[in-house]
Amino acid sequence: MNLFVPRVLGMTAFGILCVFFLVPLAFMVVVSFYKADPMAFYQETFTWENYQKFFSGFYLNVTLRTLWTTALGAVLVVILAFTAMLAIAELSRKWQLFWILVLLSLMCLSEVIVGFSWLILLSESAGIPRLLGALGFWDNPRSLSPSFGAMMIGLVMLGFSVVSLILYPQVAGRDKSIEEAAQTLGTAPHLVTLYVTLPIFMQTLIALTLTMFVYLLGVFVMPIMLGRPRDWTMTVMISDKALGDANLPLGSALAVIMLIITGVILLISLLASRKRTA
Repeated sequence: MNLFVPRVLGMTAFGILCVFFLVPLAFMVVVSFYKADPMAFYQETFTWENYQKFFSGFYLNVTLRTLWTTALGAVLVVILAFTAMLAIAELSRKWQLFWILVLLSLMCLSEVIVGFSWLILLSESAGIPRLLGALGFWDNPRSLSPSFGAMMIGLVMLGFSVVSLILYPQVAGRDKSIEEAAQTLGTAPHLVTLYVTLPIFMQTLIALTLTMFVYLLGVFVMPIMLGRPRDWTMTVMISDKALGDANLPLGSALAVIMLIITGVILLISLLASRKRTA
């Protein structure tokens, strides 16, 4: 009886994993080898054509741009969240609770709401540019979106609250005696954060950066709502080919390749982490 319940729960979890992840993944891999047919989505004919198209200049450039964009967004999210948590941890318990509630409230907002909010804030007619123009700080205000910067702001906003709430318990509960000892020995306060506090959390920050990198790879709304067509990531391209052009095989092939690239990056990071630990 003691082993029955864990086995049932384990089999249930494995069944859910198969139904909602492994089966769709297997179907996607199979479809990626089919030939596109505008009249019937695809023909069940084995071909490498979809994968060959990936190695054209266009899709390679989109892939490199996607990796660069998501990596930059992940690094910015972790840096800003870690800096904010260091500042919040120094406040009184009342103010710490206030900011934690604010971060929890931000997590309740969907990606569409966050993207639409920034679309309004960065618009010329009712956003920050008009306010700066009214105050005399901008002679010729114009809309700040769509742009790469606007898209990056949206990506950072998506992950900021999540990373902050993960970091808060560790940052607030850290042993400050090491930092105090470093200051006693004559280390400047800003150098204490750089050379003492940061190395303590380095493993956690690297893990969070990789997590956010994988998460931002799948973000769809921010690039298409706040970014320009030349800023669009592979997620947008996959959706455009699979749904817009009704080319399901090509969309599946692009998705499989991005999944492989993500897996290789995570594997390399894991091996490097183990080597560093050893």
